[in-house]
Amino acid sequence: MTTQPATLRLPDGMRVLTAREMRVVGDAVRQAARRHGVRGHVAEEIAYDALAAAGVFNEPPQPEPDTCTAQYLPHDPDAYEPDMLGVWQQCEDDPGHDGRHDAGEASWPEGAPGSIPPGAPS
Repeated sequence: MTTQPATLRLPDGMRVLTAREMRVVGDAVRQAARRHGVRGHVAEEIAYDALAAAGVFNEPPQPEPDTCTAQYLPHDPDAYEPDMLGVWQQCEDDPGHDGRHDAGEASWPEGAPGSIPPGAPS
């Protein structure tokens, strides 16, 4: 069962992995990395990049509390490079600001697909 944040809307066919699924994938990747002599973090990046390309993403991290807590998941492979696809972004503006959210490499309006509004649990 998928337990993505209640406020997160993604296009049909895309979803966020549950914590259990993330552990299963991470364990499998680390085991395969050891068998093949690949450094674990490299194998994990490859696995999560491949999953993101298929529309399956990691859970959002807990937001940093000293900035706006709005988060955004770059999910459109036509709009984002592979190194950005599926990498959660947090707004860098002050808490309570007005207007668009901005994380430096990505900006988004409140309520955009793939976004979690400020103050929402992730």
